[in-house]
Amino acid sequence: MKDLRNLLIDCRIELRKAHRDFQKTQLCDQLDAAIQEMAHSINRTALPASTSGTAAESASALPAQAVPGKAETSQQVALAWQAAARDLKFSDPALYESLSKRVMSKLEAKHLVDQVTELHDMEQALAEAKAKQDETLAAHYATIAQRDALLGALATAVPQLKDGGDPVAVALARLEWLQSQRAQAMAAASAASAAPIEVESHVPTDVVLRAVLAGSRALTREQREWCVGEAMVTTGFQFTPVELIEKGDAHLAGLVLNHVTQQTG
Repeated sequence: MKDLRNLLIDCRIELRKAHRDFQKTQLCDQLDAAIQEMAHSINRTALPASTSGTAAESASALPAQAVPGKAETSQQVALAWQAAARDLKFSDPALYESLSKRVMSKLEAKHLVDQVTELHDMEQALAEAKAKQDETLAAHYATIAQRDALLGALATAVPQLKDGGDPVAVALARLEWLQSQRAQAMAAASAASAAPIEVESHVPTDVVLRAVLAGSRALTREQREWCVGEAMVTTGFQFTPVELIEKGDAHLAGLVLNHVTQQTG
């Protein structure tokens, strides 16, 4: 308590230095009253019980204006001083800064968190936590929406399986059903591709020749060789096999068809 009283005295000195008319302010009166009351408390604590009467007489000898109207604890005085100093923070920032440095030097502290700043930090931390909670809830609801969309798509794709009590179990059953259907389709395609392919004869039919003449298909190697031989005969060996092949499949097909038509005609 003695250290707190000395601190208040030092604060009063600094305030008087910084503020010319500080002794005329209500804050100065409050500081004087608090210092006097703390002096009384120190004296009452220090004196033994046998001298209590002397202490009482000394207290009664003090000026009436120095004694507060009611007894206050040191904590109440400190809180009153804190509230008064906080007012200076907004009314006279330079004076508050000078006073704050003086108090810090007395307390041998480098940093002191003000209650208002602490409350502001707590409010900011609470707002950040709430924002994070909102983001988590939004992600949760988005996941639920995606799940419902997936379940709906599976229900549309596999209507053969009816919805049951557990939607996830039904969805898994629908996935298994789709996998089995895909496996069956792949097996059928594999069996179809493994079936023997009918090989065309080396002698082209009239249908094949007309398709080659129309340009919708080409001759096979064996059919081309047969057509070259027939064309050489029908043309009286006027062209070599190379020359006939260079003329193209359509020309060969036309020569063979003309020869067949002349024979049937």
